[in-house]
Amino acid sequence: MRALVIAQGNPLRRDDGVAHRVLESLKPASDVESRAVMQLTPEVAADIAGYDTVIFIDADVCVGTLSIEPLDHSDSDPAVSPPALTHVTNAAEIVRLSRTLFGFGGSAFLCRIPVDDLSLGEGLSSRATALAAEASGKLEAVLSELRSELVSRRP
Repeated sequence: MRALVIAQGNPLRRDDGVAHRVLESLKPASDVESRAVMQLTPEVAADIAGYDTVIFIDADVCVGTLSIEPLDHSDSDPAVSPPALTHVTNAAEIVRLSRTLFGFGGSAFLCRIPVDDLSLGEGLSSRATALAAEASGKLEAVLSELRSELVSRRP
């Protein structure tokens, strides 16, 4: 397995930087690479194409609980997507773009971490700090499960 974990968010907007904290806390592994970005741009579609698995981590004010969900290519409807090259590109759109333009055939996941404080400043709220630790543990479990599935499929 070759995986890429992408943390999205702005560490200068308090809890919006929670994904970066999660990325920093993941245990190093030879089959997992990581990248921290402020926002997703179309160029990320090319970056993910060479991986078997990509996991996006992002702060989300619209969810109440931490979740890690598979992204399906149908999760982003091109008819309702924002125009290209805007600042509103989401993980599902990046995956769809990578599948279409670069032949990405791997699996994709989105880890959504609920947050409250997006004010200017550094540091996470106590809730975001706790959720970052929880997300790190859950992501380690997902990566371990993906490794096990790969091993079990080998002849």
